[in-house]
This record gives sequence, structure tokens and C-alpha cells, in this order.
Amino acid sequence: MKNILFFATILFVLALSAFQCGKQEDCCVLPPCSDKPTLEGTWRLTGYRDISTGSTENDPGPEGKGVIFTFKDNEKDGSISGHTVMNEVSGSYTLGPGCKLNIITFGGTKVGEPGWSGRAWLQSDSSMYYQRIENSLVIYRNKGREGMVFKKQSF
Repeated sequence: MKNILFFATILFVLALSAFQCGKQEDCCVLPPCSDKPTLEGTWRLTGYRDISTGSTENDPGPEGKGVIFTFKDNEKDGSISGHTVMNEVSGSYTLGPGCKLNIITFGGTKVGEPGWSGRAWLQSDSSMYYQRIENSLVIYRNKGREGMVFKKQSF
């Protein structure tokens, strides 16, 4: 009797899961990492997030000049312009599947930078990816250990 009840329960669970999706292509699809496949826009760096601890180091001067990057792309190739606290910056990047971000070039003026904004310089890193949801952008770098958290600017 226990065996029959066990198999009936398993069969019931399997039957429920078989009818969970209306279309096979809708099944088991992870949500997108971005609501738009672009970094397009002007973004202000608000903090750095340590992914392992969840702690965030916020902008020490949120009312100051700050770190502002403007991204322009065609959902594949793009350019970066903007500034850190002390330097003007520019560069180029490509976007790939799975929200991969590949920095091709990045540079700027060479004035000494305070520690917090000095960490904003983007380097080529094959493990970078991004997550963009509405007015929030996070660029993950250092093998996903750190997130640069941005807020979209409106002018």
C-alpha cells in the first residue's frame, strides 16, 4: 500500500509539472539580466557593492561632481564618455549575449584621483557583465566579486 501511495504521489507531481508551462519555449527560461539590451544613457556612480558580503561603499560626496559616464551604443558596439572627480574619460565597449560587457579601450586625463573615484576606471576584463533594470545599472567586475552601482541621470 505504501508503494502504491508513493508512486501515485510521484505521478501526481510529475503530471502537475508537465502542465505548468503553456509553451515549451516558455519553460525554465531565466529572467533577463536587463530590461533593455543596451547601456544607453547617462549614469552616476552611487557606490561599489562587495558581492560576497553584500556591503556597499556609497559615494562620499553625493552632491559633488562625482563619477558620471555616458554610454552610447547600438546594442552591440558602443562608446563611453564622461568624468570622474578629477578626470575626463572616454572609451569603447562591446555588448554580448548574457549581458557580457567587454571594455575595448578606456582612458582619460591623468590628474591624481581620490581613492573612491579612482576605482571607477574601467579595465578590459573578460568576466565583466551588467544588469540594467529601469533606472539602475550594475556593472559586475573582478570576476563578479564587485558591482559598480549606477543611477540613471535625467536632464
